[in-house]
Amino acid sequence: MADSDEKKKAVKTEQIIDILCLAASYGVLFLLPEKISIVFYLIFGVSAFLFCIGFFRLGLSFDPPSHSGGVIIAGLLYAVFGVVINVAGLYAILQDHGSARSIVTAILLMIEALVLFSMAGSGFKTPGYQSLTAILFRVIAVLLILFAIVFVIWRRFMDTSVIVSLLLLIESIFLWGMANGKIPFNTLSSEIQTVPGLRVPITELQQTFAGVSTQLGCPWIGKIDTIKQDSIIYGPSEDGFVVYGYYLFGRFYVAGSTNPLFPDPEDAQGHMITEKPVSSGLLLSKEELTEAYVKMFTRYAESGIAQWITAYPEELISGGQ
Repeated sequence: MADSDEKKKAVKTEQIIDILCLAASYGVLFLLPEKISIVFYLIFGVSAFLFCIGFFRLGLSFDPPSHSGGVIIAGLLYAVFGVVINVAGLYAILQDHGSARSIVTAILLMIEALVLFSMAGSGFKTPGYQSLTAILFRVIAVLLILFAIVFVIWRRFMDTSVIVSLLLLIESIFLWGMANGKIPFNTLSSEIQTVPGLRVPITELQQTFAGVSTQLGCPWIGKIDTIKQDSIIYGPSEDGFVVYGYYLFGRFYVAGSTNPLFPDPEDAQGHMITEKPVSSGLLLSKEELTEAYVKMFTRYAESGIAQWITAYPEELISGGQ
């Protein structure tokens, strides 16, 4: 029990650090000098880096919503946050008379807002919600175009109004693309999940689970193109589905993917396996399978028990004993 409490405190501490990083990413923007220089780009880079650490680590430290109401609330929070920083960036251009500092800041905040909008849109999985989200993105894109045209005419084509309108037009193109299913940050939604408190090195983790047979067999250590460090990998299955775990900034993540990019595809083919059903004789779907591995590693982090699920769906839902 004491170990569990300490791990929970460690997770809370990490979340506080992530929040501070996110806040600092915006705070350092006030330190940007008026003229473009090496210092300017350094501060700009630090801001973007802190945002990536704070936002993505913080978002992935929470379990994805398990019901539609939670998904809607999470989507609204992402969208509202995106609108706030988006408006703040455009307002900075008007207040700073279109200086290089204000333009760069607005572009950075616009990119971050698009990340937030795509996160909001990618959270909806059912066809009905996806259709409504697509319509909403298209409507907003059209409204942004109309507003940009009216705004630049109203401001008599002043330099700042032209800059703001161009940014709005660019943003509308991205939003229209999201409505067509081109959500650039879709992999940052619930397909990637974190396991709080897990600190075991990849090699040791693989050795611990080497004798634990799962739906995708036993794990092996390999490389995924998008990840610098080694990953613990399950699969691929006959249709190319893989579940892999990796560390990033000290936190353990689990992801599921069909045909991920392997530096050595032949090596991955050597680990191909026919999926094994759980004791009830059923195979978990790809979405359920990723969640099952998350729960398996979470149980190990909390109790030290290395065990695959033995029932479906009750134990998958409850997270095991």
